[in-house]
Amino acid sequence: MNIETQLFDQIDFIVFVLDVSGRFISLNSAALSLFRDSRKNLSGQHLHKVLDQYSHAKGDEMITRTLEEGAVKDWELNHTQPDHEPILIGYTTSILRKSDGAIEGIAAIGRDLTGKLDLTAQLAETNQKLEGALLQLEKAHLQLRNTQAQLLQSEKMRALGQMVAGVAHEINNPLGFIQNNLLFLTEKIHYLKPSFPEVIKPANPDHREQTSNDPYWPDLDDAIQESLEGVNRIQEIVLSLRKFSRLDEAENQEADIRDGLKNTVQLVKPMCKGNITFIENYGAIPEISCHPGEINQVFLNLITNSIQSIEKEGLISVSTESQNNIIIIKIQDTGIGMEQQTLSKLGEPFFTTKPVGTGIGLGLAISYGIIQRHHGKLLFESSPGQGTTATIELPI
Repeated sequence: MNIETQLFDQIDFIVFVLDVSGRFISLNSAALSLFRDSRKNLSGQHLHKVLDQYSHAKGDEMITRTLEEGAVKDWELNHTQPDHEPILIGYTTSILRKSDGAIEGIAAIGRDLTGKLDLTAQLAETNQKLEGALLQLEKAHLQLRNTQAQLLQSEKMRALGQMVAGVAHEINNPLGFIQNNLLFLTEKIHYLKPSFPEVIKPANPDHREQTSNDPYWPDLDDAIQESLEGVNRIQEIVLSLRKFSRLDEAENQEADIRDGLKNTVQLVKPMCKGNITFIENYGAIPEISCHPGEINQVFLNLITNSIQSIEKEGLISVSTESQNNIIIIKIQDTGIGMEQQTLSKLGEPFFTTKPVGTGIGLGLAISYGIIQRHHGKLLFESSPGQGTTATIELPI
């Protein structure tokens, strides 16, 4: 054993060497004594193995800073102790290089700070834990933001799916009109051919005038008119769906949000099954710069929540008005209402009052985000048994 090895092993300070990934290469006796383990067990293990959980992130940062800056000083880490409180160690680190300049590892020298802790040191220890927890929280927050962005699109597609189902139901009715009336024409037209050959091939104007008194002509006229009305309804429904989604509009633009609110109401009515009455009062408001598709998504979330809050029969009132350079949209319902505790949690991601499998708790969180991006406010008033009022305020 050479003198360097003896000095390394016998020095009272905690000394160890890590590879660039943070795994132990060698440790002196003081380190082994502190960690209460053997060289055989610790060799190749990550530094995390001997650290308190709150020090994991800070330990990783110590390694990263050393590799980036060449060294760190007074880096405090807590080490776990079986059946004892964690021990605070202050480290100074430096990069070890080979003869060719390549990085061989990281040398760390530590000293026990436990015996010297006073009030300031205790505060520093708490701060160190908070820093580690904050690093973990920032990482979790970033993951949540990424997940929220993915779920935003998923939630929008879910909402569109609900509407498409309602639209499909509405389309069936006008298509039924068209089909039935065409069948009616098919059934009755053969009566016209033998009785009124001039309808197929006109003979003279005088005879054509006599056919106007035939009892089938009013029915035929009505059938044609109803078919046209059915076609018009299909066109209106499809147009409402297009106006609601506005998927082709990626940028903000000047828009009258009443159009989106009206279309949204039309699209959700099939969800009500006749037990809910809508009261619509669209006061005059100016156009504003907004993303119409996003605003419509907020309308859909709020109105859908109102529909689901009404257990039997009820009313939903939607209104718009302008006051003091602010557009106010109110959506009121006569549903079951909410307690103050529930109101205080509205908008929290993944908070939902719906049964498992019927909601993921992102509708209102997404709505809050959309309104905030438009520099507006989303407010709620409610009490049990008294319904809920959702108010959107957007600047002009």
